[in-house]
Amino acid sequence: MSTAIRALVIAGVMAGFCPSLVQAQETGVPASGFYAGAGVSANLVVPTNQTIFSQGVSNVFQGSTLAAYGAAGGPTNPRPPTAATISPSAQLGYFQRLNESRWLLGGKLTYNYIAATATDHYVAVPQIGSFTQVPGGPITAFTGNVVVRSYQITADHQIALVPYVGYTFDRSYVYFGAGPSLTHTDVKLSHVVGYADINGAVGTNITGAPATYSSEQWLIGATFAVGATYFLTPSWFVDFGYAFTITDLWNPTYSSPFSNDPMAAGVTYQTSGVLSGSYTGGLNTHALTVSINRRF
Repeated sequence: MSTAIRALVIAGVMAGFCPSLVQAQETGVPASGFYAGAGVSANLVVPTNQTIFSQGVSNVFQGSTLAAYGAAGGPTNPRPPTAATISPSAQLGYFQRLNESRWLLGGKLTYNYIAATATDHYVAVPQIGSFTQVPGGPITAFTGNVVVRSYQITADHQIALVPYVGYTFDRSYVYFGAGPSLTHTDVKLSHVVGYADINGAVGTNITGAPATYSSEQWLIGATFAVGATYFLTPSWFVDFGYAFTITDLWNPTYSSPFSNDPMAAGVTYQTSGVLSGSYTGGLNTHALTVSINRRF
C-alpha cells in the first residue's frame, strides 16, 4: 500500500472515531494566542446616587464682641446629566481553545480613555438652622441655601481585567465575561457660597467669598463584557465589544473657614465660621468598542 493511500486510510479512521477533533480543525480560529489591539470606543457615563451635604457654623461679632452664634445644614440630590464621548482604547489578552471542542477560555486587560464630564449647574443645598443671641437671648430659627455654581464629575481613565468564556465558529468567536475595574474620577464643587434668610433679609451672604472644593480618586468597580471577533487572517482579527461598568462610591469631605466683609455686605457686624460637608456618588459607564488586534 502506498504512503498516500495509507495516509487517507488513517485520516478516515480518525474521522470515524474522533469527529470532534475534525470539527475543531475545521474552524478558522487559532488554537491559542496572546494578542494586543487598539481601537475606538463610544461611551456613555451615567452619574448615580449623587448627594451633597453642606453645613455652616458661625459666630457673629459687633466689633470684637460676640453678638450671636448659630448653625445650619442639610442635604440635596443633584442630577448631573449623562455625558457621551468618543475615545481611544487598547487591550492586551490571551485565549486558549479547549481540546476537541469549540469552547475557549480567555482574558483581557482593557484601557479606555473616556474623558467625559457631566456638570450640574447652580445646585442649591437647602439649609435649616437657628441662631442664639448673646448673652442668653432667644433661639431663632432660619433657613437658607448653600449654592454650588457647578457640580462637575469627570471620568477619564478606566482599566478592567475581564476573564471570559467563548464559543468558536468558522472564522470567529463570541464571548462573555466579567471582572474587576478601576475608574479614575475628578469631582469638583465650584463657586460655593452660603446664604441665609434671616431677620427678614432674604439671601444674605453668610460665608463671604466663593470657595471651590475638589477631589480625585480611583474607584473600584465591576465590568461585564460581551463581544464577538472575526479573524481576517490567523494573525489579525477585529473585535466588537460592549462593556458595562459599575463603580464604587466616592465620599470625600470638605471644610474651609469663612469670614464675610461687613462693608461689602452693607452691615455693621462681621460673621466668621466654618463651611463644611461631603459629596457622594458613583458612575455607571457603557462602552461600545471596535478594535483591530494582532495575535502573537
